[in-house]
Amino acid sequence: MVESVVPGIKEGLSNGDYCLASGVLFIVGAMRGAIYDLNTARVFSVDKKACEVLNGESGDGGKFWEKLAALNLATRDNLERRSILLELLQKPELQFVWFEIISDDCNESCAHCYADSMPPSHRKALGLPMGGYIPLEEAGETKTRSSKLTADKWKELIADVYSLGCKRCQFIGGEPFVYKGEGGESVLDLAENAKSTGFKFIEIFTNATLLTEEKIKRIKDLGINIAVSLYSKDPETHDHITNTPGSHRKTITALQMLKQAGIPTRVETVLMRPNEHAIKETQKLVESMGFSHKHPDVLRPKGRGDNPAISPSRESVVKYALMTSPNFSVDKETLSRYISGHSCLMGKITITDNGDILPCIFSRNFAVGNVQDSSLQEVVIGNKLETVWRATKDQVLVCKDCEYKYICFDCRPLSEGVNQGRGDYLSTPYPRCTYNPYTGKWAEGVWRLDDEGNPYYDETLKPIIEEVIATAKLESVQPTGH
Repeated sequence: MVESVVPGIKEGLSNGDYCLASGVLFIVGAMRGAIYDLNTARVFSVDKKACEVLNGESGDGGKFWEKLAALNLATRDNLERRSILLELLQKPELQFVWFEIISDDCNESCAHCYADSMPPSHRKALGLPMGGYIPLEEAGETKTRSSKLTADKWKELIADVYSLGCKRCQFIGGEPFVYKGEGGESVLDLAENAKSTGFKFIEIFTNATLLTEEKIKRIKDLGINIAVSLYSKDPETHDHITNTPGSHRKTITALQMLKQAGIPTRVETVLMRPNEHAIKETQKLVESMGFSHKHPDVLRPKGRGDNPAISPSRESVVKYALMTSPNFSVDKETLSRYISGHSCLMGKITITDNGDILPCIFSRNFAVGNVQDSSLQEVVIGNKLETVWRATKDQVLVCKDCEYKYICFDCRPLSEGVNQGRGDYLSTPYPRCTYNPYTGKWAEGVWRLDDEGNPYYDETLKPIIEEVIATAKLESVQPTGH
């Protein structure tokens, strides 16, 4: 056996006559195991007896090795024993940045906003902070610093991010088109600065209600991308979610102008109780308009989204969010990322308008530093961020005992939000997987934490999971014609 550089993965296993082929890896779980074939992207589930054979704990395994050979997973060839994982391990580096140039202010007040953004008039009426200066206690004396970054500071940070090797970014808010710098700078001015600095991919995430023909022409000339939130095909539902009458009409008009201008645009829909009844029709509308989109993004319980009144029904959660079967594949790029660090967070940061650096735009209470206190480089190479970037599922409760842990996606802010702070940010179990690695069974429940922070398999969703799976099977059966 090759000495593995990843303790949970075994390479070069042999019974004397056969050995695992190059690029074929074995991972042991609590009850079962998995074979990852990097040559074909296939993933094979194996039972406890097969795990014992591969581990050399059972002498009666010749026929199993012959089956592996028939699948090109094993060979009689005397292979050079070297670790393929060595060449897959990455050093985490800055790859993508969210520039949250305006965190608090927006011209809409969406019911689910993770950042609690709203129009300044609403903020003032509620008596919330409006910017200015905030006190700092340093070395026994009170100082102040600006609570918001200046446009010049944003330009400095854009240059700093690029100097660290990052060439991909997104400008976001709040509503980024509400942003106005001290010299009148707009989000498009900052985007143009990023373009001239050398960024290869620049995107602005917007509700699109403030776009005009003039702005769209400039977006086109700059060659940048746009992402837009659309909550429903139905205007009343969309406007109800944004708490802004007429917002649906403005967003649809802007999407039509973006399409006509040929600007690369993707449309995102957050699924929640107010819009779940028409989610299919909304997706069809997006497709009919010719825009790219992803699967509906099921609401994360963050910010105003942590409101039971707008939480999607359990049926919608099961249908659109839960993983109910082992539909896995494996390739070198994915495995390389997942064994080197966090599947989503590695290489990413958010910089908010008060200078906080977050590992994810949804991780609002998990700052790893602040650019008004330290240089960006100091934070990026600091221990706090490195700990987050290098975190794998080997640290996540339950997931660490699963044979699919190196090919399965993870979301830390979602895990934290669902469990209401009952666990550690990096170890809280992933709440959208129905697999129980201790029984080897799928689709019987989901993992949660109890009040003491211990994981348990919650089976209250089992009847709904079974119903959704049964319905999906019926819908997949196509009627035959005559």
